[in-house]
Amino acid sequence: MNRTTRLLTTTARTLARASFPAVRKPQCAFKVAPRFVAGKALSVRALSTSTPLHGNGSVDADLAHTLSEEIDYEAKQEAEEGVPEFIQAFTSRTGFKIKADAGGNLVVMTKQFGNESITVSFNVSEILNVDDPIADIAVYRENEQGEPVKDAEKNADETPEDFPIFFTATFAKPGAPVLHMELECEEGEIGIDRMKFISDEETAIANTLEKDWQRKQVYCGPIFGQLSDDLKENVDEFLAERNIDTALTLFMLDYIEYKEQGEYLQWLKNFKKFINA
Repeated sequence: MNRTTRLLTTTARTLARASFPAVRKPQCAFKVAPRFVAGKALSVRALSTSTPLHGNGSVDADLAHTLSEEIDYEAKQEAEEGVPEFIQAFTSRTGFKIKADAGGNLVVMTKQFGNESITVSFNVSEILNVDDPIADIAVYRENEQGEPVKDAEKNADETPEDFPIFFTATFAKPGAPVLHMELECEEGEIGIDRMKFISDEETAIANTLEKDWQRKQVYCGPIFGQLSDDLKENVDEFLAERNIDTALTLFMLDYIEYKEQGEYLQWLKNFKKFINA
């Protein structure tokens, strides 16, 4: 595993945030270096059908040792970095409160804006949308001379891949239908996919299959790009005034990387616990 790709890059993004305008754009992608490189790729070998039975696997001790080393490294990095400053800076500036359960993918941010209750939700698993060039099983195979395939290492180093971030924002007021928006972002730009009105707040924000099905039955609204220029501009201003803007999209990217790193450390610990059981 290439450990340097796990370091957060929030400092460089912070310097660039002030210069981004909040604009709409329907397609989106963020660049992230792939975690795995071919130099650490595992070779795919034919499995013997006559593997002897053991109380424990013959490689379990080596695997547990490797996991311990990786856990020590990741834990040291986490202790040195602590809670990133970008989180405190964002919540202080916008008033959003963040809820992200350990072991879960969903991140929910809430705030009050006058008599409105605003909820923004996004998923940490967006990082898995990276189309990693070394993910093709062919790059893990050995050639006829028993040498590992090398091509993917160069591709992984030279071409960082993109991944989209899709998120939702809901705006609830007493005595009114809930405005539910499905959005996507690209390098600080926000595109609006759907704007629909839902009868109650629970149906609008609940993360269940039943509520998701109910949301899909509601009229999704007109195509945003076909609205009048004045109406589109007013909607953009409506969002920006509630901190649904460039800074939010950059924060989501940083937070996805931050939370994914923490989840990776817990994954390592669970893996070691399983091996040692």
